[in-house]
Amino acid sequence: MLKQSFSIDNFITEQEISTLLKFYSTLPKTINSGRYKNAWTTGFPIESIPLKNFKARVEKVFGKCNVTVSMFLQEFKPWSVHTDWFKQDNKPYYAFLVPLEFGGKTTHTVVFNELGVDEDWEEKLTTDKNYKYTKSELELLSHDRPDRLRKVSVDKFYKWNMGELIAWHRKLLHCSDNFVVGGLEQKTALVVFLNQDD
Repeated sequence: MLKQSFSIDNFITEQEISTLLKFYSTLPKTINSGRYKNAWTTGFPIESIPLKNFKARVEKVFGKCNVTVSMFLQEFKPWSVHTDWFKQDNKPYYAFLVPLEFGGKTTHTVVFNELGVDEDWEEKLTTDKNYKYTKSELELLSHDRPDRLRKVSVDKFYKWNMGELIAWHRKLLHCSDNFVVGGLEQKTALVVFLNQDD
């Protein structure tokens, strides 16, 4: 049974990272939809990914599943707490990212214990969790609102490592860290959303 979030070292190789970045450079960039423009979210058909046995590797980790979204995420503004739970999937499953480029700086993906399975997920976060953030955690989350941070509790801060798979169930709230505070202008990852629709 898979944990609600987890990571796997060296999911792809250094050579495969170079291959993916070269592939990304051939695609027309697409800005993210929504009110705030935080990133290039350049989608592509998963069948065109230039990595050998990629789908088999994914299924070795996650079991039988489908790819809903495959994209390159080139983030230049940190995402605040959000959900990847989309209505077009009957059975949303896991999301994962694989860090590809982040300038040798330290950066994280933060996964919370709370769920975001409704459009009004934020209104449903009504109770302070009394989670004891450390000073460094608060600095990493300084791009988000303190009142929202009081209503969530951290599952884990996943430090980015090249080629590592970082996964979380799509029902879980999560966010970026405030990477710009650490002097990082942008960071790039392969991002994949999975479902278990028939």
